[in-house]
Amino acid sequence: MAPKFFSRLAGVATLIAICAAALPAPVFASTPAADPLREHTLKYYLDPALVPDMAFAGSALVKYTEDLNFVLAKNTNLRLVFNPETDIILTTAQPHSNRAVPPLPVDDFEIWAHAVHTDFPVSHGGYAGLDDSGAGVLAGLKWTRLYDPDQLTSSELLDYWTQINNMLHELAHVFGAGMGEYYSLLTIQDTTAIQPQLNINIYDEDDPFWSDKPDFKVDPLLWNLAQTGNPGPGSDREKLLALTQFSTLTATILSNEYRNAAPMLDLENIRVKVLSAEGLPLAGANVKVWSVVGSSPYETDLLADTLTTADGQAAFAWGGAANPHNSYDFLRLVKVYLDGYIPSARYVSIFDADIARLVNGSETLEITIQLSAAPPVSSFADVPTDHFAWPFIERLYAAGITGGCSSAPLQYCPNQVVTRAQMAVFIERGWKGAAFTPPSVPPTFGDISGHWARNWIEALAADQVTSGCGDGNYCPDAPVDRAQMAVFLLRAIHGSAYVPAPATGAIFADVPADHWAAAWIEQLAAEGITGGCGGGKYCPAQPVTRAQMSAFLVTTFALP
Repeated sequence: MAPKFFSRLAGVATLIAICAAALPAPVFASTPAADPLREHTLKYYLDPALVPDMAFAGSALVKYTEDLNFVLAKNTNLRLVFNPETDIILTTAQPHSNRAVPPLPVDDFEIWAHAVHTDFPVSHGGYAGLDDSGAGVLAGLKWTRLYDPDQLTSSELLDYWTQINNMLHELAHVFGAGMGEYYSLLTIQDTTAIQPQLNINIYDEDDPFWSDKPDFKVDPLLWNLAQTGNPGPGSDREKLLALTQFSTLTATILSNEYRNAAPMLDLENIRVKVLSAEGLPLAGANVKVWSVVGSSPYETDLLADTLTTADGQAAFAWGGAANPHNSYDFLRLVKVYLDGYIPSARYVSIFDADIARLVNGSETLEITIQLSAAPPVSSFADVPTDHFAWPFIERLYAAGITGGCSSAPLQYCPNQVVTRAQMAVFIERGWKGAAFTPPSVPPTFGDISGHWARNWIEALAADQVTSGCGDGNYCPDAPVDRAQMAVFLLRAIHGSAYVPAPATGAIFADVPADHWAAAWIEQLAAEGITGGCGGGKYCPAQPVTRAQMSAFLVTTFALP
């Protein structure tokens, strides 16, 4: 439960800040054995309805205290000292004032546990209170009854452990840990309405926010393990004692004198480092940062919108209240965008900042976000990115040489055979650029009058790349085979007077030296424009598909 005493101290916030500024440099948590023990007297202020038998109460509360100390001893230097003869006080009145003049004592102050009887089926409640005496109070505890921890039935275990868990929870608050509440971060909804959307869900094993905080998942500040079922079926007191442990952050705060305030890093200069998957800095990445309220409807506010520098870094100020350990200011959502990369999102909480400062000893919080290159996306619905001709088709499209074979959806028809008319358009545009438009001239071939590609065909003939298919015709709708394509491409590159070197017949198994186009085919291979059709062959009589045409054109005209 949120510690009530912070609201009571609002009027003396300035004095607390002065005290915090005067704190010495922090001593970072070490192993419990290396730190001197800090003992605090524990007194139980109990509703008489909870204590029908003082002897039983004394015996039971010794075991309660032993269980508390068992958890504390795992990774803190705190111990609670309880005397059943003097430290059980029966009262129907609240023992603590819920006020105190700061600075609060950090050593040798008492811990009071105040519990009243409840008729509710399960014990509940709790907040971190305080008293004029400087005592830290585990206040607001509502218990159904006292138990002998050694004689618990399976049905009593949950209730007993709730009492222990809630005392551990509020004890951590008394010493300054978990302000803002870890459990407020169990689930968070991204309401920015901007992709990529990222939620927090601790119940998802792959949740990116919680995946690097496994120690939090057994911390009584986060939740009650007896209620979550984490210890597993048939859990008993021993299992709960074995599993429950304060996180490294909580233990660090408990083991130091941070009751009034803990040191904080520079919240005016939070750094974001954006790297590629290979670890190289990415300049010009757009970094957006939102504040996120930790309760429904999870309101967000854009705090920063900036670009990374040449070293891949950007910076932002945390913003919000002077002390952001509250559910309104304790969470930031960072999203990063860069053309050619998959956008990334990451949550950063004030507890991440605390870990950096108190556990790792850093003066600054640096958030490293790696971006993965965006997977290739095909412009055409019928050309997957793993198609052999995909990169050629994309370059042909980018150069404006083709608009595909249909527009709704945009398709390229890679397996469609190229006609001689289409080939004329492809070669003229590949050679002269996408903006080229052939002049309108009278037809010189007998079979192209009124044909949609008439002017392109005449331009190809005027460039002396073709003389037709014979008998004064061009055969515009006939397919182009791979042998003919070799001639067309080399003439487009070298001019109509070009004659390739004699063929050897040793390049392709299916192109002997006496093949009519052998010299052209071998020269096409020599210039790196073709590697054949596979298996050491060229397939000269095979019709050219639109996919193959894209490879021929891009390679021949070096299209970008």
